[in-house]
Amino acid sequence: MTTSELYAVYCQAHAIHDPSLGEATRTILTAGSAIERAIVEFAVEDAENGTPLRSRAQFARAVEAGLAALAPLGLRAA
Repeated sequence: MTTSELYAVYCQAHAIHDPSLGEATRTILTAGSAIERAIVEFAVEDAENGTPLRSRAQFARAVEAGLAALAPLGLRAA
């Protein structure tokens, strides 16, 4: 998956788990691949800790910082 594709996963997971949005937004997000599951965990951690949704640039920097862990899970350049 590319960073752009992963950002969409991040945004969706963050919105689902953002406590400020209330229970009405809670749905089940199914993450299939290992990299998607890692990004969902990252988003849930952000949301539950009160970290606002990261911008695309902030997310790209976070992915870059975790490149060593994410590349073996299927991160592609794009």
